[in-house]
Amino acid sequence: MTKWLCRVIVMALALTLLPGAPSAQAQRQPTVLAYFYGWFNVDQWNDPQLVDRPAEPYNSADGGVMARQIGQAQSAGIDGFVMSWFGPDEPYTTGVFHGLLDQAAAHGFRAAVDVDMGQGFLSTVESAQNAVSYAVHTLANHPAYLRYDGKPVIFFWKQQRFSPAQWREIRAQVDPDHNTIWIAEGDALAYVGVFDGLNLYNIAWSGNPAGTNASWASRTMSRGGYFVATAMPGFDESRLGRANPVVRSRGNGDYFRRSFAGAAAANPHMIIITSWNEFPENSHIEPSQQYGTFYLDLAREMIAAYKSGASVPAGPAGGAAGPAPAESPTGVFAAPAVSTLNVRQGPSTDTEILGRVGAPNRYPLLARNADASWYLIDFGGGQGWVSATYARAEGNLDAVPVQ
Repeated sequence: MTKWLCRVIVMALALTLLPGAPSAQAQRQPTVLAYFYGWFNVDQWNDPQLVDRPAEPYNSADGGVMARQIGQAQSAGIDGFVMSWFGPDEPYTTGVFHGLLDQAAAHGFRAAVDVDMGQGFLSTVESAQNAVSYAVHTLANHPAYLRYDGKPVIFFWKQQRFSPAQWREIRAQVDPDHNTIWIAEGDALAYVGVFDGLNLYNIAWSGNPAGTNASWASRTMSRGGYFVATAMPGFDESRLGRANPVVRSRGNGDYFRRSFAGAAAANPHMIIITSWNEFPENSHIEPSQQYGTFYLDLAREMIAAYKSGASVPAGPAGGAAGPAPAESPTGVFAAPAVSTLNVRQGPSTDTEILGRVGAPNRYPLLARNADASWYLIDFGGGQGWVSATYARAEGNLDAVPVQ
């Protein structure tokens, strides 16, 4: 019996010492991050594709702007930014990230890179190895670089550009002992082992974000990996010219509540919010012209509950109202007469449901069909049709164009 017990103890210790294996301590570090983009300049805020803009248009390379963004994030309980980065040979994002690290150090914040394999800067195995080596041996040594479970954390985007075998060769060259934590992205369980964990950048396609986070947490952790759960306020890529665009209504904070509560319930190693400032995809929580500080305030409420060990409610706390509606270009608003009203792709019940809206909120009424039986509304950045049977027009309907 004694020998058998010793063998069990030795085997358990060996498992905890496997390269990249999360330790028990990892479960006791409530860490909340946000994806961050550092490539904006003042001229870009005039892009007509944007459905919203920051409360204060800015240049991402400005240290004062970074300090302000860090302060806003910290006020909500966010621990660090994960910034999209194109490698050391691309000077702009490299310079911005170094500036972000310095500002983070000055304010007790953290920052990590998201090695972006999707833009063409890191198109060869050699360039990818060079970039990751720079992240491991240079960036990760900065005192403000994000560490989890005692190790620097490096995120990746579209690591599927190379096979697991190719990444295994890269890892053997730059970090064979897994002294850093590598987080792969997407439907990439085959990469867990070479990488140390997984994150789903975008879960907006899921109408059940809690179930999605729980399923992927289980699948990732069963392979010994770290799981970084995702929370999102919404998503809208319909103006970006992409095939089969994903649109997820914000629902006056409903999707953010449900996705964050689901992320917390999955018992992940970390939670990451998509995103701090991805304005083109309308997934931002940074204070903005359309939403003000509503989503930052909502993040503060949920993060505080999560870090205190309390259950994060998936619905409004105390009947919290959504953000004030945006101005309507027609001067007319649509007011749902029911608590749940489907928003559809076209003026017909045969078209796809894009989201749901409901009383007592109002939505800018942008257009109507010929007999005014359907209204085209702006619902938190996305656009869709609601049946006039279940929504009243507030204002002069004759001023609304027919579409």
